[in-house]
Amino acid sequence: MNWIAKLMYGRYGTDQLGFFMLISLFVLNLLWAATDWNIFYWISTVLCVICIWRIFSKNINRRYAENQKFLQITAPVRRWFSEKFSACRDLKTHCHFRCPSCKQKIRVPRGKGKIQITCPKCRHEFVKKT
Repeated sequence: MNWIAKLMYGRYGTDQLGFFMLISLFVLNLLWAATDWNIFYWISTVLCVICIWRIFSKNINRRYAENQKFLQITAPVRRWFSEKFSACRDLKTHCHFRCPSCKQKIRVPRGKGKIQITCPKCRHEFVKKT
């Protein structure tokens, strides 16, 4: 086990971009197995080589910059999924509405009947049933 630590000393390792590449590699291999199209095989092979190269790279600053760029590009998608998961998580206890004026998302407790909701952003008041 100590030899792995020695091997990885001074190397970049894995990050979010690396995990995304591994998942993409897995999906491409599944597509290749299902369709037997060689293009999926070659793309997954190139992706595997790039992924291994990034993991063992000693140019840590460059790999970090690549990961930050990836996170910046994928931020809207990750934010959208995060909002959907958090909305599903508290679906039994809260209702989610949008302000008719500014479209701000508002979270209110469920089971309170007909209530008047004040938007925290624009102070518009509207009535909704929870």
